[in-house]
Amino acid sequence: MIDIAKKRLPQPAALVLVFLSFCAANWYSSRGVLAYYAEHYGWRGWFANDVWAFFIGGIVPLLLYVFISRTSRRALQLRVGNAASALACGIDLTVIAANVTLFALKFMYIAVPLAAPVIEIMINPAVMLAFVGLYLVYAFKMNYVSKSLFGAVAVQIMGMFAAVYGILAVVNIITAVIL
Repeated sequence: MIDIAKKRLPQPAALVLVFLSFCAANWYSSRGVLAYYAEHYGWRGWFANDVWAFFIGGIVPLLLYVFISRTSRRALQLRVGNAASALACGIDLTVIAANVTLFALKFMYIAVPLAAPVIEIMINPAVMLAFVGLYLVYAFKMNYVSKSLFGAVAVQIMGMFAAVYGILAVVNIITAVIL
């Protein structure tokens, strides 16, 4: 098995890739939001285009991800020591892979554009939690953390992602009803 903890990306490169993956994963929904606001508030056409939508779609998720991941990394370091950096590197790569998968899955919005908000609410947490769960199984098999501590680490990581995506689902439900 490939040990991803030994082949780490530099932290700035990982953040750029995480940002671009969030941009891709949220591109379709931010396109719709920008188009709605441009029509409703009379914004200029140059602002409500696909390029702006791509980059704007990744700003808030990246900031939220960086804040939550840094906070949880500190909590993990208290619990498992240096193994927290290996877990954090793997979680960065897992988030990138999950967002690329979400980007590919969201092409179904072209076929069902009116169901896009509902699908967004269901598919984002499901895919992200599935990828993080699979990564935790991988980390367990690779012994990144001692087996006695692994249950607590898995609960903390999955709980963090479940809480974040639960909050995002509630926000998406509210905005889907309002818009």
